[in-house]
Amino acid sequence: MAIDILAAGLAWGWLVIVALLLWIIWRIYMYVKMNEYISSIQWTFFQITIPDDSEETPKAMENAFDTWDGLHKGPDLIEKYFEGYLEAWYSCEIHCTRGRARYLMVVPTAHRTFFEGVIYGQYPEATITEVDDYTRKYPWQGIDKEFDLYGTEMILSNEDFKPVKTYHDYEDTLAEEDRFVDPHQALIEAYTNIDDNQEFWVQILVRPMDAKTIQAWVDEGEAVIDELAGKDVAKARGIIRTVWEGLLDLPGEFVRAALNGPLEPGVPSKSNGLSFPKVSEADRAKAEGILRKISKGGYKTKVRVIHIAPLGELHKPNISRAIGAFKQFNTFHLNSFKPDPATKTNGPNYLMKAWRRYWRKRRILLNFQWRDFWGLDSGFFMSGEELATIFHFPAKYMRAPSIERSKSGQGSAPENIPYTS
Repeated sequence: MAIDILAAGLAWGWLVIVALLLWIIWRIYMYVKMNEYISSIQWTFFQITIPDDSEETPKAMENAFDTWDGLHKGPDLIEKYFEGYLEAWYSCEIHCTRGRARYLMVVPTAHRTFFEGVIYGQYPEATITEVDDYTRKYPWQGIDKEFDLYGTEMILSNEDFKPVKTYHDYEDTLAEEDRFVDPHQALIEAYTNIDDNQEFWVQILVRPMDAKTIQAWVDEGEAVIDELAGKDVAKARGIIRTVWEGLLDLPGEFVRAALNGPLEPGVPSKSNGLSFPKVSEADRAKAEGILRKISKGGYKTKVRVIHIAPLGELHKPNISRAIGAFKQFNTFHLNSFKPDPATKTNGPNYLMKAWRRYWRKRRILLNFQWRDFWGLDSGFFMSGEELATIFHFPAKYMRAPSIERSKSGQGSAPENIPYTS
């Protein structure tokens, strides 16, 4: 028998090797095609300014994110498996220098009128100006020669169906007017209170996803809600295991039926209802937070932060504020931001530390400049409400003097902007 198996393996094993080689060749081919596809994308850089008396809240930005969901287009089989097609994304960015903060968006040029129309629809007094890429004045060849940098990708500390703090949580209940407190106030003050020739960059990449992927994410959140509510969550089990466990439980069921009578579906309560396990206030808050997030849908998101300084002037306090500005969005019973240990440039501390840190600096800088969002599985889900909290155009609620503003009434939609229903 063993000899027959060995003979069959020698006779047909070459098919396995050929199949493996063909799969490797196809993966390499797809990598090349995806690289070509990404390189062919043309980007348009917008700077958006809002008058300082504009009354729009982050709700306007949430509406914009939900409308930009129309950017999504699923690939057909040829695009997916032979042409290297990747579903479209865009970038929301904040560029901070000493005493100056600019809000920008980097969008596929093919969809620029779509983005302009949505911005004007939500911010009628906005001024949209096409600008150059501010990151290009820092080529990667100058790292550790002309300038130094700290960079990291920010990730979530828990499952991405659990929310961070949103703009609904920012309210000054003691204020008589304008109770909304803009969280960008502290972020902009932290990132613009720096020395000359220093900069902070924030990049938030957003990719609309297909309904099937979003539904799978929603199902994960609903399962956790059921667990928090004390419900028994059915787990998939094999047929053999299910039958075996049923046979083992059968004698005990007969004994319980003989002694106690048939089981009731629930224990009647004084209110003629059923008594279920009590849910703690903490679990109730978690369930409500998850439900609020998944009910709004989600977008794959990737967040990057970079601080750049002249060589020898990269100080630890500025590295701390790069991360600290995001702590105001943390809800510790649900979710919070943290630097990704695999990407933060001051992470390697042993074994060729300088060389490894250099390569991390180069990678984070190039990924920022390329607006890199490779792979549909990369990134994490955020709702439009969360995105509007961490990125929205500053209106009258933002009183930071470093914000670049437009004059009231200067912005208006061009006549060639198409209207969408």
